[in-house]
Amino acid sequence: MATLPATATRTGRRRARRSEWPWVLLFLGPNLFLFLTFTAFPVFYGFFLSFQKWNVIEPMQFVGLANYQRFFFEDKLTGKVVVTTLYYAVAAMPAQIALALLFAILLNQGISLLGLWRGVFYLPMVTSAVAIGLIWKWLYAKQFGAFNALTGLAGIPRQDWLFDERLVIPAIVLTAIWTALPLKIIFFLAALQSVPPELYEAASIDGANRWSKFWHVTWPLISPTTFFLCIIGIIGLLVGGFDLIWTMTKGGPLDASTTIVIHIFRNAFVYYDMGYASAMAYMLFLVILALTVIQWRLQKRWVHYS
Repeated sequence: MATLPATATRTGRRRARRSEWPWVLLFLGPNLFLFLTFTAFPVFYGFFLSFQKWNVIEPMQFVGLANYQRFFFEDKLTGKVVVTTLYYAVAAMPAQIALALLFAILLNQGISLLGLWRGVFYLPMVTSAVAIGLIWKWLYAKQFGAFNALTGLAGIPRQDWLFDERLVIPAIVLTAIWTALPLKIIFFLAALQSVPPELYEAASIDGANRWSKFWHVTWPLISPTTFFLCIIGIIGLLVGGFDLIWTMTKGGPLDASTTIVIHIFRNAFVYYDMGYASAMAYMLFLVILALTVIQWRLQKRWVHYS
């Protein structure tokens, strides 16, 4: 039986691929259009704006690296904003991971009223950040807030949580921890339920106690999930949190809760300094990229892939 030459075969494959392109564009077209319009274009346009001086009304003026230089040497709020952002992220991140793992372990034990507890822990995930901010703002109120009512029972004077420079970030951190728990609990719970039971049985035969089982069996097997949650957690804290902080304090008092995203928003949509805001956004992107790369390098020391 005669076979087609290799050239004819390749030509036929090319024609088949060309005939598939209309279908490819039909299915990918809507998503591709949305990606190019609302993701790719804003990214490149923002990078272009970071080298411009533009207040939306007047024509753009090319200023080179002046916006980046302004952040490092001219903006009086730079130091305070950077310290506040790091304080917020460093305080919230470990607590989010530790508490989520603790609650996931408890939920994985088959405690009574398991469905009720799962619903309670899942509640923040189906509540908007603005609603959460308003509720916690009410809880922190000095005169009628629930927190001051509870601390008053212990004889502690009423605190103005959101209007005290020393207390505002701890108060927001507590809110951020509560908000982030549901997603992390779900991931940890899925990771815990994927650990083979026979490994625990083998550890019990070897005389391992609960802590030994956790440290030598559970932790290594859920370390990839922990690594993933650390990555998205630090990104969420450095980039996210705007709606929560803006609803609760708008960056006050006296810029005590002004993180980098609040500073970017103010410059872009309050002062209409689009060029400077874009420059800060790209510097934040570089910081997040660097932290992600560092975490990716360090994960080789503690993450175990089975």
